[in-house]
Amino acid sequence: MKAFVFGIGGGGDIVSAIVAYTYLRKLGYNVLLGAVVWERYVEDPIPGPICFDDLRNAILVNQGLYKVNKDTYAIRGSRQVVPQLVRAIRALELDGAYGICNKSGAMGLYSSLKEFVNTEKIDLIVGVDAGGDVLAKGCEETLGSPLIDFISLASLVKLEEDGYNVMLGVIGSGSDGELQYDYFLKRISEIASLNGLLDIKGYDRETATLVERVLNEVNTEASKIPFEAFKGLYGEIPIRNGTRNVFVTPVSAIMFFLDPIKVAETSPLYSLVKDSSSIDDANKNLNEVGIYTEYNFEIDLYSQFGLNASHASAYDVSKIRAEGRRKLGGVKIKC
Repeated sequence: MKAFVFGIGGGGDIVSAIVAYTYLRKLGYNVLLGAVVWERYVEDPIPGPICFDDLRNAILVNQGLYKVNKDTYAIRGSRQVVPQLVRAIRALELDGAYGICNKSGAMGLYSSLKEFVNTEKIDLIVGVDAGGDVLAKGCEETLGSPLIDFISLASLVKLEEDGYNVMLGVIGSGSDGELQYDYFLKRISEIASLNGLLDIKGYDRETATLVERVLNEVNTEASKIPFEAFKGLYGEIPIRNGTRNVFVTPVSAIMFFLDPIKVAETSPLYSLVKDSSSIDDANKNLNEVGIYTEYNFEIDLYSQFGLNASHASAYDVSKIRAEGRRKLGGVKIKC
């Protein structure tokens, strides 16, 4: 049996993918790892995903996928950027993993994943999201990065509709600060009531050992919290340079495996991006209902700070987001 596990939201989601990776290996799967390669502005000041043309020492698989190794890096705005995915495989001492470029929107990503799955004869596809903002409905005041997650979700749904074996794993119970802890659990219960909760798997010592190695190389807050929860962290903590707060309990170390179709049925955001053929197309649809996305933020941040985006203060970040939301006229989705 062969599985493909990938982080659906970019950046540090590859760390959370290790939870599913170790679980499936114990079940007898040969597991390939991957991630959407889209780094936060503190790592990469250039807006948008890192795609094959940006890379050195990578192998093109198809329009939306490429294979990376420990020597892979990207050139972004004349700067060298080492994706979190590459740092993770260095720490895990893997021969390689698969980077995903979502610039062709949900339909393009679906086509690329389908071609890859058929070529590699994959039996199970698992997309993993740290924090669980892929469960958002769009009305949440703290929602900040729905674009990447919902492009990935839409591609998983399309694969499932085609008859492939697909699951969505969410972990962290709001560890990225975008969904409140209780709200995250409420959404899990809502999906479970529709027979959409497929499995539950928490951290164990083996997983924690691997993740600890990876966290020495990878820069992530949302995926670090589940590990810290397993190690005993409890209570409310600040993240994102103090711009967000996260409530942490042992439940934060649990991954919930969900049916992507059931998740999609309960969120208006899915229908807004499911037919998109580019990032700009999907982003425009979200903007039309007043949702200010992570792509909007990166563009606005870059316009002010350029390659020095990582120097933006918490005040600058909050101000840019507030102004961006104001210009869109407020969210038009009701929960």
